Amino acid sequence: MFDELATKNWSSSTQLFPREFCRKLAQECQRLHDQGEFNKASIGRGATKTTHSEIRGDFTLWIDENTASPLQQNFLSHLQTLLEHLNQSFYLGLKRFETHFALYPPGAGYDKHIDNHRGSGARKITFILYLNESWQKGHGGELSLYQPDHEDTLITQIEPQLGTFVLFRSDLFPHQVEKSFQPRLSITGWFRNDAS
Repeated sequence: MFDELATKNWSSSTQLFPREFCRKLAQECQRLHDQGEFNKASIGRGATKTTHSEIRGDFTLWIDENTASPLQQNFLSHLQTLLEHLNQSFYLGLKRFETHFALYPPGAGYDKHIDNHRGSGARKITFILYLNESWQKGHGGELSLYQPDHEDTLITQIEPQLGTFVLFRSDLFPHQVEKSFQPRLSITGWFRNDAS
């Protein structure tokens, strides 16, 4: 996976997380959503932070290490190991990560964007773990990655299948979540090089 990241600045793998572990994360994600723990996702930050369902239609729940369940703690432990491997392989100076569950209801997507807020470059590597066991092609919800500096040129589309894990450079790739026609579950986040 890291070799691919080194050559293409993005990579995906189905071998990093066991399927049963991903199933349990999916069940926890769905249960927490059903309990009303999720919030409508926003765009922007600070004074410009707002929600626009026509641009971004998902609901999110941030995972806090202080309140994380044992299952979530296990996932956070995997992320810490990945952070260390990324630093050893790419000398990125990563200091922390942030992550959340995301659920896109049917009809929702996320328009093309870059993962760093304007004026900030702290997010270095975006990661996504997909949690959808019976996803089929007609369900939509693909991650579309576009060519840096040529954002109309599609590089790849990745289906959000259970256990697929994606890494890509946060500062390089315009990307979007295609409209989903089934509930679409994932854990998304960023490895960062700032301290807090």
